[in-house]
Amino acid sequence: MARMKFLCDAERCIECNGCVTACKQENEVPWGV
Repeated sequence: MARMKFLCDAERCIECNGCVTACKQENEVPWGV
């Protein structure tokens, strides 16, 4: 199975939490964790 990676450039982060939301949805992590 192929593994994907996510690259986050902290210099360009505007703290919108879009990456957190996408990660939780993709990995089926419950909200509040």
